[in-house]
Amino acid sequence: MEQELQKVNHQSRLMEWGQRVEACRNSGQRVSEWCVEHGMPVSTYYSWQRKVFQAVSSENKVCFAEIPVRPIGTDIAAGIQCGELRVDIHAGADPETI
Repeated sequence: MEQELQKVNHQSRLMEWGQRVEACRNSGQRVSEWCVEHGMPVSTYYSWQRKVFQAVSSENKVCFAEIPVRPIGTDIAAGIQCGELRVDIHAGADPETI
């Protein structure tokens, strides 16, 4: 239970800092100017920016999966399912469509 609360707390801080990083980057100010204006050390800003970027990049990892080909006789040649999302490739689909 304690670890779950820590994880939720960390995610909450990541979201908060993600908003701060975005606000700083969109402000048109230098990071040092923005940090002075918001009363925080530049080192804290960069530390959280790194954590936010790492969290975002870990969410956007590309993964590949082998697609089994279905037996002839069905109109679906292959299908991919991820959670509730399903993509079927029908037999005879042209390469441009795929």
